[in-house]
Amino acid sequence: MARCTPSAVVPSCRIISLARYACLLEAVHRPELRGILQHGTGLRVQARDLLTRAGATDPDRQGDQFVAFVDGLLFDRLAGAGALSAPQPGTAASRADLGAAVRRLLRALSGT
Repeated sequence: MARCTPSAVVPSCRIISLARYACLLEAVHRPELRGILQHGTGLRVQARDLLTRAGATDPDRQGDQFVAFVDGLLFDRLAGAGALSAPQPGTAASRADLGAAVRRLLRALSGT
């Protein structure tokens, strides 16, 4: 799963990510599956640390928001309307576009 990053949206990562989203949506209706929500805990810890080092004013809250924003961006690219207009996944254009979006988000959250 660690290899499935915004810069590596390739077919195998796409399948894994779509399966993860399906599981998360199923957990909304089946309380016994809610344990899978813990998957995002490690990512949130890393994002909080990143934003602390970047000088964010509220790194805990902003780290959680960063993960949510990036997750939403990826969902949009994989299953939402963004899939209709974004560059082809796995291409240099797609990596550049996603990278630019994440850099803008980090600047906004860190105030730089």
